[in-house]
Amino acid sequence: MDEREDIQTEQKGRSCPVGYGVESGVPIIGLGLLLILFALVPYLIGTGAMPIPIAVIIAAGGLFMIWAGLYR
Repeated sequence: MDEREDIQTEQKGRSCPVGYGVESGVPIIGLGLLLILFALVPYLIGTGAMPIPIAVIIAAGGLFMIWAGLYR
């Protein structure tokens, strides 16, 4: 019974029940990096799969996610 109470008090202290990744900001930074890669890699290899304004919007979203992850 004591062990169960310890778990409940530990969970009350957190704002989100998910552990390590959400508090550190790492997943949102990783998602931002992936968005930037998906926007820029087609132009680096020469295919240009999407219009440039769309690639810029996606890359800007990736930069915003990195910023949000760092200053969380």
